[in-house]
Amino acid sequence: DKEMYDDLELVLEMYERGFKFLPIDLYKSHAMNFQIEDGSVRPPLNSISGMGNVAAENIYRAYQEGGPFSSYDDLKTRAKIGNSTIDLLEKFGCLRGLPKSNQMSFFDFL
Repeated sequence: DKEMYDDLELVLEMYERGFKFLPIDLYKSHAMNFQIEDGSVRPPLNSISGMGNVAAENIYRAYQEGGPFSSYDDLKTRAKIGNSTIDLLEKFGCLRGLPKSNQMSFFDFL
């Protein structure tokens, strides 16, 4: 927790100065650079606690080269990431609406 103190202090200062933050987004966030969008700051993928630079760069590159992901399985395969990275992305709401598997069920068509 002490490691996060400086970061949280910086974020509080930015809020007090009127900065607004956008959520981390699987498709809009850069791997390692903060971005300005419509006057707000979008954090990079590697700002997720526990997300390494290599995993963030792999996710970013996989999307840039192949477009949107069709499922968790597709994301894991194309970005060469494991279940722990998927868990982090889920925790931060980055995978909302993305199916877990490429397999379809008969009931998907009803």
